[in-house]
Amino acid sequence: MLNDSLFSPCGMAAAIQRLGFVQADPIRCPARAQDLILRHRVKNYRAGDLERSYPDLDLEECYLYAYGFLSKDLWRIVHPKTEKKLTAEHRKTLDVIRQHGPMHSKDLESHVGGERVKNYWGGFSRSAKMAMESLHNRGALRVASRTNGIRIYEVAEVMKPTRSPEERLQEIMLATLQSMGATTRRFLLSELSHFKYLVENVADRRRCLQGLIDTGRIRVDTIDEVEYLSLGSGRRGRMKTDTVRILAPFDPIVRDRTRFEHFWNWTYRFEAYTPQHKRKLGYYAMPVLWRDHIVGWANATVEEDRLKLEFGYVDRRPKERAYQEAAEKEAIQLAKFLRLEKTAPEISHA
Repeated sequence: MLNDSLFSPCGMAAAIQRLGFVQADPIRCPARAQDLILRHRVKNYRAGDLERSYPDLDLEECYLYAYGFLSKDLWRIVHPKTEKKLTAEHRKTLDVIRQHGPMHSKDLESHVGGERVKNYWGGFSRSAKMAMESLHNRGALRVASRTNGIRIYEVAEVMKPTRSPEERLQEIMLATLQSMGATTRRFLLSELSHFKYLVENVADRRRCLQGLIDTGRIRVDTIDEVEYLSLGSGRRGRMKTDTVRILAPFDPIVRDRTRFEHFWNWTYRFEAYTPQHKRKLGYYAMPVLWRDHIVGWANATVEEDRLKLEFGYVDRRPKERAYQEAAEKEAIQLAKFLRLEKTAPEISHA
């Protein structure tokens, strides 16, 4: 799994094609998840490169097992999501964007108003923003670009399904395994449960998955009596043995928390939304991969244009000199990725 996911760094388009999907998250501590994921897989990658290059790449923003970036071909399989008729507000929003071109929600407010309405999380958002997000979610709008992380929407192409709902769900399952690597049947079905608009019945979704297994498109392996599903691509990269990698909390390697606990025998938790007094690892603790084992985590802060890294460990800090050198090298690479290479990073070990 590690070798397949941490392939030799290549160009951005090639890396995203190989991953199939890159999860996104808006928190920057020290950078957004999509940038932290790509920095290990794209040559000379710098924070924000995906946002800057996005308009020139054949990509879309959409939900797969999470929200992120995927190919236009996969986007066409995910959409359309619904045959429900558009509301009057939706039609007006689309008319405005067709007439005036790509815009963000504040631009739309000048045409349709900015009433505050209750959002999906119980808080309040502007109605224009909610309308745009709703249309994006159903595939009627697409993200054309971003400005400082803010989505700029434009009208999407009109899509008609060319495959059956069952075939579309199966392609989504394959794309998820391409991104995630080996995972359990339970994880795959639960993370894709929002695709019930394609196949509503749970038993039918299970049959779709079993069909892929029966035809050999998905392989099944058992490790320590745990069944794992994978594409079984046979690709095997070569990992550098004495390497430290600081991973994003949503990196494909650590995204499946149950698999994480099985492989590395400890519990990793993402604590950004945990009250501070209850945190054990840190606000944005990033798993630390040493060779082929995740030995702990790292918290990063930037003070006066200097990267500060504090490492924490599950058991104890690896004693090898090679680890110390590899950790220092990774800190330098992280600082370079953040464009903070003028000052040497400060490293501490808890």
